[in-house]
Amino acid sequence: MPQKQQSLTPEVQPDQIGQELATNLNLVLTEIEGCSMRPTDIARVLDTSRVMVSRLLSAIRKDDPIERLTRIPGPETLRSIVRAAGQHGVEAEHINAAEKAIEAFDELIREQFGTRSALNAALSNTNPNARSKFEQSSRYQVFKGMSQIVGAQSNLWLTTMMLTPSNDQPDGIDISTIHGTSGLRRLRPDTPIRFVYGVPPEYEDRRQSPVRTGTDLSSFLMHEAAPLRVDEENGQIINTFAPEVEGKDDLYDMLAEVYIPNGSNRYAAEGRNYRGTTVIPDVPTVTLVSDVMICDDIFEGIEPELFLYNTMPRGGADIEDPKRLIDRVETQEQLDYMGRGTAGLGISEFPMYEDMVAYMCEKNRRSPDSIRTYRLQVQYPVYGFQHTIAFKVPQRGS
Repeated sequence: MPQKQQSLTPEVQPDQIGQELATNLNLVLTEIEGCSMRPTDIARVLDTSRVMVSRLLSAIRKDDPIERLTRIPGPETLRSIVRAAGQHGVEAEHINAAEKAIEAFDELIREQFGTRSALNAALSNTNPNARSKFEQSSRYQVFKGMSQIVGAQSNLWLTTMMLTPSNDQPDGIDISTIHGTSGLRRLRPDTPIRFVYGVPPEYEDRRQSPVRTGTDLSSFLMHEAAPLRVDEENGQIINTFAPEVEGKDDLYDMLAEVYIPNGSNRYAAEGRNYRGTTVIPDVPTVTLVSDVMICDDIFEGIEPELFLYNTMPRGGADIEDPKRLIDRVETQEQLDYMGRGTAGLGISEFPMYEDMVAYMCEKNRRSPDSIRTYRLQVQYPVYGFQHTIAFKVPQRGS
Protein backbone atom coordinates (compact mmCIF):
# COMPACT_ATOMS: atom_id res chain seq x y z
CA MET A 1 0.00 0.00 0.00
CA PRO A 2 1.50 3.36 -0.96
CA GLN A 3 2.32 5.61 1.96
CA LYS A 4 0.37 8.83 2.38
CA GLN A 5 2.45 11.78 1.24
CA GLN A 6 3.67 13.76 4.24
CA SER A 7 2.06 17.18 4.45
CA LEU A 8 4.15 20.29 4.17
CA THR A 9 5.13 22.25 7.27
CA PRO A 10 2.94 25.36 7.35
CA GLU A 11 5.41 27.43 9.36
CA VAL A 12 8.14 27.05 6.71
CA GLN A 13 6.79 26.08 3.33
CA PRO A 14 4.52 29.02 2.43
CA ASP A 15 7.43 31.46 2.64
CA GLN A 16 9.65 29.21 0.57
CA ILE A 17 6.99 28.51 -2.03
CA GLY A 18 6.15 32.19 -2.36
CA GLN A 19 9.82 32.97 -2.97
CA GLU A 20 10.31 30.11 -5.46
CA LEU A 21 7.20 31.07 -7.42
CA ALA A 22 8.35 34.68 -7.71
CA THR A 23 11.91 33.78 -8.73
CA ASN A 24 11.04 31.15 -11.33
CA LEU A 25 8.01 32.86 -12.85
CA ASN A 26 9.97 36.09 -13.19
CA LEU A 27 12.68 34.18 -15.11
CA VAL A 28 10.07 32.69 -17.43
CA LEU A 29 8.42 36.03 -18.18
CA THR A 30 11.65 37.94 -18.79
CA GLU A 31 12.79 35.30 -21.29
CA ILE A 32 9.79 35.81 -23.56
CA GLU A 33 11.13 37.30 -26.77
CA GLY A 34 10.78 41.08 -26.79
CA CYS A 35 9.17 41.02 -23.33
CA SER A 36 8.43 44.49 -21.96
CA MET A 37 7.04 43.14 -18.64
CA ARG A 38 3.82 44.99 -19.36
CA PRO A 39 0.62 42.94 -18.90
CA THR A 40 -0.89 43.89 -22.26
CA ASP A 41 2.26 42.99 -24.23
CA ILE A 42 2.77 39.64 -22.48
CA ALA A 43 -0.91 38.70 -22.84
CA ARG A 44 -0.81 39.54 -26.55
CA VAL A 45 2.29 37.42 -27.18
CA LEU A 46 1.07 34.44 -25.16
CA ASP A 47 -2.58 34.80 -26.21
CA THR A 48 -3.74 34.65 -22.60
CA SER A 49 -5.75 36.75 -20.16
CA ARG A 50 -4.35 40.23 -19.58
CA VAL A 51 -6.10 40.35 -16.19
CA MET A 52 -4.37 37.18 -15.02
CA VAL A 53 -1.00 38.33 -16.31
CA SER A 54 -1.48 41.63 -14.50
CA ARG A 55 -2.29 39.80 -11.26
CA LEU A 56 0.79 37.62 -11.70
CA LEU A 57 3.12 40.56 -12.28
CA SER A 58 1.65 42.45 -9.34
CA ALA A 59 2.10 39.44 -7.06
CA ILE A 60 5.71 38.60 -7.91
CA ARG A 61 6.70 42.24 -7.41
CA LYS A 62 5.59 42.18 -3.76
CA ASP A 63 8.43 42.13 -1.25
CA ASP A 64 6.76 39.75 1.19
CA PRO A 65 6.56 36.10 0.00
CA ILE A 66 3.29 35.50 1.88
CA GLU A 67 1.67 38.49 0.23
CA ARG A 68 2.85 37.11 -3.12
CA LEU A 69 1.23 33.78 -2.31
CA THR A 70 -2.15 35.28 -1.39
CA ARG A 71 -2.28 37.56 -4.44
CA ILE A 72 -0.94 35.29 -7.19
CA PRO A 73 -3.38 33.51 -9.57
CA GLY A 74 -4.21 29.85 -8.94
CA PRO A 75 -2.06 26.89 -10.06
CA GLU A 76 -4.00 26.10 -13.25
CA THR A 77 -3.79 29.70 -14.46
CA LEU A 78 -0.05 29.75 -13.72
CA ARG A 79 0.45 26.47 -15.60
CA SER A 80 -1.36 27.81 -18.67
CA ILE A 81 0.84 30.94 -18.71
CA VAL A 82 4.04 28.89 -18.30
CA ARG A 83 3.01 26.41 -21.02
CA ALA A 84 2.32 29.30 -23.40
CA ALA A 85 5.73 30.79 -22.57
CA GLY A 86 7.35 27.44 -23.36
CA GLN A 87 5.87 27.65 -26.87
CA HIS A 88 7.49 31.07 -27.34
CA GLY A 89 11.13 30.18 -26.88
CA VAL A 90 11.62 30.14 -23.10
CA GLU A 91 14.27 27.59 -22.12
CA ALA A 92 12.99 24.20 -20.96
CA GLU A 93 15.11 24.42 -17.80
CA HIS A 94 13.27 27.53 -16.65
CA ILE A 95 9.90 26.11 -17.67
CA ASN A 96 10.55 22.97 -15.62
CA ALA A 97 11.67 24.97 -12.57
CA ALA A 98 8.54 27.12 -12.75
CA GLU A 99 6.28 24.07 -13.11
CA LYS A 100 7.96 22.48 -10.08
CA ALA A 101 7.26 25.62 -8.00
CA ILE A 102 3.64 25.66 -9.22
CA GLU A 103 3.24 21.99 -8.27
CA ALA A 104 4.53 22.77 -4.76
CA PHE A 105 1.98 25.60 -4.56
CA ASP A 106 -0.80 23.25 -5.71
CA GLU A 107 0.27 20.65 -3.12
CA LEU A 108 0.29 23.28 -0.38
CA ILE A 109 -3.32 24.13 -1.20
CA ARG A 110 -4.53 20.53 -1.50
CA GLU A 111 -2.63 18.86 1.34
CA GLN A 112 -2.69 21.55 4.02
CA PHE A 113 -5.66 23.81 3.42
CA GLY A 114 -8.02 22.03 1.01
CA THR A 115 -9.05 25.14 -0.94
CA ARG A 116 -7.44 28.36 -2.14
CA SER A 117 -9.82 30.48 -0.07
CA ALA A 118 -8.85 28.53 3.07
CA LEU A 119 -5.16 29.11 2.31
CA ASN A 120 -5.73 32.84 1.87
CA ALA A 121 -7.71 32.99 5.11
CA ALA A 122 -5.03 31.15 7.09
CA LEU A 123 -2.10 33.13 5.69
CA SER A 124 -3.77 36.53 5.83
CA ASN A 125 -2.95 36.93 9.53
CA THR A 126 0.79 36.81 8.83
CA ASN A 127 0.82 39.95 6.68
CA PRO A 128 -1.24 43.15 7.22
CA ASN A 129 -1.54 43.89 3.50
CA ALA A 130 -2.61 40.34 2.72
CA ARG A 131 -5.17 40.42 5.51
CA SER A 132 -6.60 43.75 4.38
CA LYS A 133 -7.00 42.55 0.80
CA PHE A 134 -8.45 39.21 1.92
CA GLU A 135 -10.99 40.86 4.23
CA GLN A 136 -12.12 43.36 1.60
CA SER A 137 -12.42 40.64 -1.04
CA SER A 138 -14.47 38.53 1.38
CA ARG A 139 -16.72 41.47 2.27
CA TYR A 140 -17.29 42.13 -1.42
CA GLN A 141 -18.50 38.56 -1.91
CA VAL A 142 -20.95 39.03 0.98
CA PHE A 143 -22.10 42.33 -0.53
CA LYS A 144 -22.85 40.71 -3.89
CA GLY A 145 -24.73 37.78 -2.40
CA MET A 146 -26.76 39.75 0.13
CA SER A 147 -27.67 42.39 -2.47
CA GLN A 148 -29.35 39.67 -4.52
CA ILE A 149 -31.05 38.13 -1.49
CA VAL A 150 -32.27 41.41 0.02
CA GLY A 151 -33.11 42.81 -3.41
CA ALA A 152 -31.44 46.20 -2.96
CA GLN A 153 -28.07 47.89 -2.53
CA SER A 154 -26.65 51.37 -2.11
CA ASN A 155 -23.44 53.21 -2.91
CA LEU A 156 -23.13 54.95 0.46
CA TRP A 157 -24.55 54.50 3.94
CA LEU A 158 -24.01 57.72 5.87
CA THR A 159 -24.36 58.72 9.51
CA THR A 160 -23.23 62.15 10.71
CA MET A 161 -23.72 62.81 14.42
CA MET A 162 -22.94 66.20 15.98
CA LEU A 163 -22.68 66.57 19.78
CA THR A 164 -23.17 70.04 21.29
CA PRO A 165 -23.42 71.24 24.90
CA SER A 166 -26.99 71.35 26.20
CA ASN A 167 -28.42 74.76 27.06
CA ASP A 168 -30.68 73.22 29.71
CA GLN A 169 -28.39 70.84 31.61
CA PRO A 170 -24.78 71.71 32.59
CA ASP A 171 -23.56 68.17 31.88
CA GLY A 172 -26.06 67.39 29.15
CA ILE A 173 -25.32 66.93 25.46
CA ASP A 174 -27.67 67.62 22.56
CA ILE A 175 -27.48 65.20 19.66
CA SER A 176 -28.10 66.19 16.04
CA THR A 177 -27.90 63.51 13.37
CA ILE A 178 -28.35 63.27 9.62
CA HIS A 179 -28.35 59.72 8.37
CA GLY A 180 -29.44 57.73 5.37
CA THR A 181 -28.21 56.41 2.07
CA SER A 182 -27.12 57.61 -1.37
CA GLY A 183 -27.29 55.69 -4.61
CA LEU A 184 -30.04 53.37 -3.34
CA ARG A 185 -31.15 50.89 -5.97
CA ARG A 186 -33.83 48.23 -6.00
CA LEU A 187 -32.73 45.03 -7.75
CA ARG A 188 -35.74 42.72 -7.52
CA PRO A 189 -39.42 43.51 -8.11
CA ASP A 190 -40.58 40.95 -5.54
CA THR A 191 -38.73 42.33 -2.50
CA PRO A 192 -39.93 45.70 -1.13
CA ILE A 193 -37.40 47.31 1.23
CA ARG A 194 -38.60 48.62 4.59
CA PHE A 195 -36.93 51.20 6.82
CA VAL A 196 -37.95 52.10 10.37
CA TYR A 197 -37.62 55.85 11.00
CA GLY A 198 -39.14 57.29 14.15
CA VAL A 199 -42.38 56.73 16.03
CA PRO A 200 -45.89 58.20 15.61
CA PRO A 201 -46.57 61.37 17.66
CA GLU A 202 -48.90 59.60 20.10
CA TYR A 203 -46.05 57.32 21.16
CA GLU A 204 -43.29 59.91 21.54
CA ASP A 205 -44.03 60.66 25.20
CA ARG A 206 -43.87 56.99 26.12
CA ARG A 207 -40.31 56.29 25.07
CA GLN A 208 -37.05 58.08 24.42
CA SER A 209 -36.80 58.37 20.68
CA PRO A 210 -35.16 60.69 18.14
CA VAL A 211 -37.49 63.33 16.80
CA ARG A 212 -37.42 63.83 13.03
CA THR A 213 -37.11 67.50 12.18
CA GLY A 214 -38.95 67.40 8.87
CA THR A 215 -36.29 69.65 7.32
CA ASP A 216 -36.01 69.61 3.55
CA LEU A 217 -32.58 68.08 2.80
CA SER A 218 -33.10 67.80 -0.96
CA SER A 219 -30.41 70.40 -1.74
CA PHE A 220 -27.76 67.94 -0.55
CA LEU A 221 -28.95 64.95 -2.59
CA MET A 222 -27.10 63.52 -5.59
CA HIS A 223 -30.10 61.63 -6.95
CA GLU A 224 -33.87 61.86 -6.83
CA ALA A 225 -35.36 61.53 -3.37
CA ALA A 226 -36.41 57.94 -2.72
CA PRO A 227 -40.17 57.40 -3.20
CA LEU A 228 -41.45 56.04 0.11
CA ARG A 229 -44.80 54.75 1.29
CA VAL A 230 -45.24 55.65 4.96
CA ASP A 231 -47.26 53.40 7.27
CA GLU A 232 -47.72 52.95 11.00
CA GLU A 233 -47.23 49.49 12.45
CA ASN A 234 -47.14 48.60 16.16
CA GLY A 235 -46.08 52.06 17.26
CA GLN A 236 -43.45 52.52 14.59
CA ILE A 237 -43.28 54.46 11.34
CA ILE A 238 -42.43 52.10 8.48
CA ASN A 239 -41.11 53.54 5.22
CA THR A 240 -41.40 51.17 2.25
CA PHE A 241 -39.12 51.60 -0.76
CA ALA A 242 -40.59 49.82 -3.77
CA PRO A 243 -40.11 51.74 -7.05
CA GLU A 244 -40.24 50.00 -10.42
CA VAL A 245 -37.05 48.06 -11.22
CA GLU A 246 -35.69 49.67 -14.38
CA GLY A 247 -31.90 49.80 -14.73
CA LYS A 248 -28.47 50.60 -13.33
CA ASP A 249 -29.11 54.35 -13.38
CA ASP A 250 -32.34 54.03 -11.38
CA LEU A 251 -30.76 55.43 -8.19
CA TYR A 252 -32.24 57.31 -5.25
CA ASP A 253 -31.13 59.13 -2.12
CA MET A 254 -32.78 59.06 1.28
CA LEU A 255 -31.74 61.28 4.21
CA ALA A 256 -33.41 61.98 7.54
CA GLU A 257 -32.51 64.53 10.21
CA VAL A 258 -33.18 63.79 13.86
CA TYR A 259 -32.62 65.80 17.03
CA ILE A 260 -32.42 64.62 20.65
CA PRO A 261 -32.18 67.49 23.15
CA ASN A 262 -30.14 66.47 26.19
CA GLY A 263 -29.85 63.02 24.65
CA SER A 264 -26.47 62.22 26.19
CA ASN A 265 -24.27 63.18 29.14
CA ARG A 266 -20.63 63.97 29.76
CA TYR A 267 -20.35 61.56 32.70
CA ALA A 268 -20.98 57.90 33.42
CA ALA A 269 -24.07 56.97 35.42
CA GLU A 270 -25.70 53.75 36.65
CA GLY A 271 -23.12 51.54 35.02
CA ARG A 272 -23.39 53.28 31.66
CA ASN A 273 -19.80 54.20 30.84
CA TYR A 274 -19.89 54.74 27.06
CA ARG A 275 -21.36 57.40 24.81
CA GLY A 276 -21.41 57.26 21.03
CA THR A 277 -23.23 56.08 17.94
CA THR A 278 -24.17 52.75 16.40
CA VAL A 279 -24.71 52.00 12.72
CA ILE A 280 -26.28 48.89 11.16
CA PRO A 281 -26.96 49.54 7.45
CA ASP A 282 -30.46 48.51 6.39
CA VAL A 283 -29.29 47.37 2.94
CA PRO A 284 -26.00 46.02 1.57
CA THR A 285 -23.80 49.00 0.73
CA VAL A 286 -20.52 49.71 -1.05
CA THR A 287 -19.22 52.27 1.45
CA LEU A 288 -20.12 53.05 5.04
CA VAL A 289 -19.15 56.43 6.51
CA SER A 290 -19.92 57.24 10.13
CA ASP A 291 -18.74 60.62 11.44
CA VAL A 292 -18.90 61.73 15.07
CA MET A 293 -18.45 65.50 15.38
CA ILE A 294 -17.62 66.80 18.85
CA CYS A 295 -18.22 70.48 19.55
CA ASP A 296 -16.27 72.62 22.00
CA ASP A 297 -14.78 70.69 24.94
CA ILE A 298 -17.09 67.66 24.97
CA PHE A 299 -15.10 64.46 25.66
CA GLU A 300 -11.87 66.43 25.49
CA GLY A 301 -8.87 64.11 25.85
CA ILE A 302 -10.95 60.93 25.37
CA GLU A 303 -10.12 58.76 22.35
CA PRO A 304 -13.07 56.83 20.90
CA GLU A 305 -13.07 53.07 20.45
CA LEU A 306 -14.49 50.98 17.61
CA PHE A 307 -16.70 47.99 18.41
CA LEU A 308 -17.79 45.55 15.68
CA TYR A 309 -20.52 42.96 16.31
CA ASN A 310 -22.20 40.20 14.38
CA THR A 311 -25.86 40.92 15.14
CA MET A 312 -27.28 37.90 13.32
CA PRO A 313 -27.64 35.62 16.36
CA ARG A 314 -29.15 38.07 18.87
CA GLY A 315 -29.88 41.41 17.20
CA GLY A 316 -28.33 44.79 17.96
CA ALA A 317 -25.68 44.71 20.69
CA ASP A 318 -25.32 46.77 23.86
CA ILE A 319 -21.55 47.22 24.09
CA GLU A 320 -21.76 47.29 27.90
CA ASP A 321 -23.52 43.92 28.07
CA PRO A 322 -20.84 41.28 28.84
CA LYS A 323 -23.08 38.60 27.31
CA ARG A 324 -22.46 40.16 23.89
CA LEU A 325 -18.69 39.72 24.03
CA ILE A 326 -19.11 36.46 22.15
CA ASP A 327 -20.55 38.45 19.22
CA ARG A 328 -17.53 40.78 18.93
CA VAL A 329 -15.72 40.51 15.59
CA GLU A 330 -12.02 41.18 15.14
CA THR A 331 -11.32 43.78 12.46
CA GLN A 332 -8.49 45.76 10.95
CA GLU A 333 -10.76 48.75 10.46
CA GLN A 334 -9.73 51.85 12.40
CA LEU A 335 -11.15 55.20 13.35
CA ASP A 336 -9.54 58.21 11.69
CA TYR A 337 -9.16 61.51 13.48
CA MET A 338 -10.01 64.10 10.83
CA GLY A 339 -8.83 67.10 12.88
CA ARG A 340 -10.61 70.33 13.73
CA GLY A 341 -12.78 72.22 11.29
CA THR A 342 -14.34 70.98 8.08
CA ALA A 343 -11.29 70.93 5.79
CA GLY A 344 -10.71 67.46 4.39
CA LEU A 345 -14.12 66.09 5.37
CA GLY A 346 -15.27 65.67 1.76
CA ILE A 347 -16.69 62.30 0.68
CA SER A 348 -16.16 61.39 -2.97
CA GLU A 349 -19.44 59.43 -3.07
CA PHE A 350 -21.37 62.44 -1.72
CA PRO A 351 -20.17 65.76 -3.21
CA MET A 352 -22.46 67.95 -1.07
CA TYR A 353 -21.20 66.57 2.21
CA GLU A 354 -19.17 69.60 3.29
CA ASP A 355 -22.18 71.83 2.60
CA MET A 356 -24.30 69.50 4.72
CA VAL A 357 -21.83 69.74 7.62
CA ALA A 358 -21.81 73.55 7.30
CA TYR A 359 -25.62 73.45 7.54
CA MET A 360 -25.41 71.37 10.74
CA CYS A 361 -22.87 73.78 12.25
CA GLU A 362 -25.09 76.76 11.46
CA LYS A 363 -28.20 75.10 12.81
CA ASN A 364 -26.42 74.22 16.05
CA ARG A 365 -24.86 77.71 16.24
CA ARG A 366 -21.35 76.35 16.25
CA SER A 367 -18.35 77.58 14.27
CA PRO A 368 -16.89 74.92 11.95
CA ASP A 369 -13.55 75.54 13.68
CA SER A 370 -15.04 74.40 16.99
CA ILE A 371 -15.72 70.82 15.86
CA ARG A 372 -13.38 67.85 15.78
CA THR A 373 -14.33 64.78 13.80
CA TYR A 374 -13.72 61.06 14.15
CA ARG A 375 -14.54 58.96 11.09
CA LEU A 376 -15.15 55.30 10.37
CA GLN A 377 -15.04 54.45 6.67
CA VAL A 378 -15.49 50.85 5.54
CA GLN A 379 -15.63 49.40 2.04
CA TYR A 380 -18.33 46.72 1.69
CA PRO A 381 -19.36 46.57 5.37
CA VAL A 382 -20.79 43.15 6.15
CA TYR A 383 -24.57 43.25 6.00
CA GLY A 384 -25.94 42.59 9.49
CA PHE A 385 -22.79 43.73 11.31
CA GLN A 386 -22.99 46.53 13.87
CA HIS A 387 -20.38 49.31 13.91
CA THR A 388 -20.24 51.32 17.13
CA ILE A 389 -18.05 54.36 17.83
CA ALA A 390 -17.95 54.94 21.59
CA PHE A 391 -16.23 57.23 24.09
CA LYS A 392 -15.58 55.88 27.60
CA VAL A 393 -16.57 58.80 29.82
CA PRO A 394 -15.39 59.46 33.39
CA GLN A 395 -17.42 59.34 36.58
CA ARG A 396 -18.70 62.70 37.74
CA GLY A 397 -16.06 64.48 39.81
CA SER A 398 -13.18 62.24 38.73
